[in-house]
Amino acid sequence: MMRRFLALGMITFAACVPSRDAPGRRSSASVETPLPPLAAAISTTTGAPLLAGSPLISHGKHVTDTSAAKYSKPENALDGDPSTAWSAGSPTPDRPASIAIDVGSGPSRLLLQWSAGGSYNYNETDYGSPGAYRIETSGDSTDGQDGSWNVVANVPAVTTHAAEHVFDFAGRRWVRLVVTAAPAQSPNGVQIDTIDIHDASGGTGDTWFFLGDSITAFAFGSACPKRKDFASRIHAKHPRYYPAVIAGGIGGETSQDGVRHIDEWIAKNPDVHFWGIGYGTNDGADNDEDVARFKSNMQTLVRRLKENGRVPILATIPYASDGKHAGIPRLNAVIDDITDQSGLPRGPDLYAWFFAHPNELKDGIHPNDAGIASMNRLWAEAVDRNYAP
Repeated sequence: MMRRFLALGMITFAACVPSRDAPGRRSSASVETPLPPLAAAISTTTGAPLLAGSPLISHGKHVTDTSAAKYSKPENALDGDPSTAWSAGSPTPDRPASIAIDVGSGPSRLLLQWSAGGSYNYNETDYGSPGAYRIETSGDSTDGQDGSWNVVANVPAVTTHAAEHVFDFAGRRWVRLVVTAAPAQSPNGVQIDTIDIHDASGGTGDTWFFLGDSITAFAFGSACPKRKDFASRIHAKHPRYYPAVIAGGIGGETSQDGVRHIDEWIAKNPDVHFWGIGYGTNDGADNDEDVARFKSNMQTLVRRLKENGRVPILATIPYASDGKHAGIPRLNAVIDDITDQSGLPRGPDLYAWFFAHPNELKDGIHPNDAGIASMNRLWAEAVDRNYAP
């Protein structure tokens, strides 16, 4: 599958050499006083976990498809490997493509999440996303094609490279994604690398959206090394859980762009509970950081998410060794202040990590494969206390 990766703004290749003493702030390697659990995750009266798991139940399930692509390989969408994909060709309303999964009986509600990681930015669709689709369920199909089907979701125009849907599944057995169009610009046709189906009978508290710039896009998109992603790390330590994750990074974006997007993205992801925020590298580019504007933007993001019942979590801005981001510590001080003043759970300290490990930056700004794995690990460690053993 052909993939395209776009850089964040202008990338300067420089030696990864720290330019100042490490800041006297929390470090991933230090031992600190335990932080409180994520909001609404643990009952303060009983100690019982309120973050119900949404087990991933689609891996390895029987799958069938209809596709004009010569080698469609529907099993690729369920193998947990974003480097492989189900190819749907260029469907039309008269000649749709479909992929049907035999989930089996049991769950009363499901969460279906799909992604087309060939498009690097969250708001791009030209490398793999469907242009339009619907989701159907059946309780009497025998092969994913026959039987009666009910439409549970309909998306007439796709504008992102990933999406999630929650729907009733009581008395049902099959789920079918029917693609009825490709985007206007789609040189390789529809190529969906992941379809994850979670049992949402107990709720959708274990759902995550990571928004930010190209650093976020790299860390949580298809560039993440297989099995080293955030969700797999949580699942490996806490087998009852398997978070549903949407990569919402966009190259070149600042916190002001985040403010511009946030209401639309909340609406597009009505079931996502936790929102990891990773802006700041572009806000502090060329040593020209505007602390007041950054603070206002980040406060707006936090406020809008909390007003909509979501839990925002701020990571510190990663250290950059390119010599053009000397003001990042000032912006990170803003992140610390907002976290404390808003009563937010703390995200990972990415600045401290990359200051200590500049070899994990491939160009002085963006993480290499090792850095991507570290970011996913650090996020998983930061929120680990909220998952029951």
